[in-house]
Amino acid sequence: MYPVRLGVKTAEKRIRALLKNNHHAEALLTAVFTYEKTIHRTLKQLIVSSGFRSKDAEKLLKNIQGFNRQKNIWPCFDPQNRNLPELIDNKHWQHISKAVKMRNDLVHGVRAYNLDLCKEVTEEILALISHTIEQFETQYGFNGWTRITVRIKSKLHSDPKIKT
Repeated sequence: MYPVRLGVKTAEKRIRALLKNNHHAEALLTAVFTYEKTIHRTLKQLIVSSGFRSKDAEKLLKNIQGFNRQKNIWPCFDPQNRNLPELIDNKHWQHISKAVKMRNDLVHGVRAYNLDLCKEVTEEILALISHTIEQFETQYGFNGWTRITVRIKSKLHSDPKIKT
């Protein structure tokens, strides 16, 4: 949809422009995509931080595509084994589950939603994007929108627990 180098502020401006022009369903799709991109890139940084090479992190992420899969694998790479709803806060988390379902229904032609509902959910996701970025920045020092650190050489087996 747009490259990360444009930044989250540009993404938010584009979503707001869609809302302003009454393209509420498209705004919902773009907002959920932006949120998922934030999760995906932060998860990639967590994988690299845990010792995997960047190439291996990319391979892993190809096998765990989809929002729910990434949500389920998150605690494996979080330094304190927290899950996403715990990290983001459950009261905010409920909005993303609803938005992801709506986005999937729209994309796959399963259901059409009232445009006012699309607008309302988009506004919730925009607020959630900001909240999530703040949480990631506070917890990890990385928010999904800055440059990902590259690891060329694996650090995984520097302290093996089995005979090598």
